[in-house]
Amino acid sequence: MLLIRPLKVTPTMVTASNAGAADPDYSATVSYTLGKRVFLASTGKTYECVQEPAMDKSPASEPLYWMLAAPSNRWSMFDTEISTSTTTAGDLTTTVTVPGRVNAVALFGLVGSKVTVVQRSAANVLLCQFAKVLRTQPSDWYEYFYAEPEQIAEAIFTGLVPSSGSRLEITITGPARCAAIVVGNTFDLGDAQWGATTSIIDYSRKNTTADGVQSFEAGRFSRRMSVRLEQPRERYPAVQRVLEAVRATPCVWLGVPGRETYSPMTIYGPYKDFSLEVAYPTKHLCSLEIESLT
Repeated sequence: MLLIRPLKVTPTMVTASNAGAADPDYSATVSYTLGKRVFLASTGKTYECVQEPAMDKSPASEPLYWMLAAPSNRWSMFDTEISTSTTTAGDLTTTVTVPGRVNAVALFGLVGSKVTVVQRSAANVLLCQFAKVLRTQPSDWYEYFYAEPEQIAEAIFTGLVPSSGSRLEITITGPARCAAIVVGNTFDLGDAQWGATTSIIDYSRKNTTADGVQSFEAGRFSRRMSVRLEQPRERYPAVQRVLEAVRATPCVWLGVPGRETYSPMTIYGPYKDFSLEVAYPTKHLCSLEIESLT
C-alpha cells in the first residue's frame, strides 16, 4: 500500500486556471460592503460579508459580519473538500507551481473524457507527462458492442520527478469537473494481504408518510476500507511515525498501486484507526481502517 502525504496547496501556487478569477484576499484596511467575498489564508476558507461596514472585522472571529461561503470555482478543487467541485463547460486547465519536491498527484471527483498531467521544471524543461482515459474499457465482446462506457472518477500518477519548484500543468478534457487535486509524496506502508474488505456508507434517507408511502432522498456516500499490511521489521518505527503524523489529515491511500483491478481500494480521506503488531521475527503486521471524505 502506498500513502500519498499531501502538500498544502495555497492560492499563490495556483498560477494559472481557466475556471474563473480567485476571490481576493482579506484586508483589515478595506471597508467591505454587503455581498463582498474574501479569502482568508489562515483558515483556507471563503467568506461573504453580511453586515457593513466590515472594516477591521476578521471573518474568522466576527460571525455577525461574515458568513462562510462556497469557494470560488477556481479554488474549489484545491480546498480539500470533496463536496465542492470546479466545473467548466469545456476543457478545464490549471497550473500548480510546487515550491518543494513532490512525486505524486491524485485527482478525485472527475468528470470528463481524459486527464493529462505535464510536469515542467523551474527552467521550463519537460520532466514527464501522463495521461489517462476517464472511460471504462469493455471487458468482453458483449460490452464492446452493447454496453455504455462508465465515468472513471479518479486518476493517480505516482511517477513524477521530485524536482524542486516544478510546475504541474493539468488538463481535463470536458465538459469537465474536478472535486479535489492532491499533490504530495508517497510512502510505502507495506504489502496488502488477502482478505481486505471495501464497502460504502450510504447517507441517503428513506422517508415514510403517515399513509405508508415511501420515498428516497439521495445523499452522499463514503468509501470504507479495512486492510492488513505486511512490512519488514526495520520499517516498524518509520510506519508508526508517519501514521501518527497524518492523523486527522485527509490522505490518498493506494491499496494495490498500479492495478486498475483494485481501484476500489483507492481512497481519499483520513484513517480512523491503526494498529501495529510485532508478529514475526522478520515481518510485522499493520491493520488500518480508512474512511473516505463524502
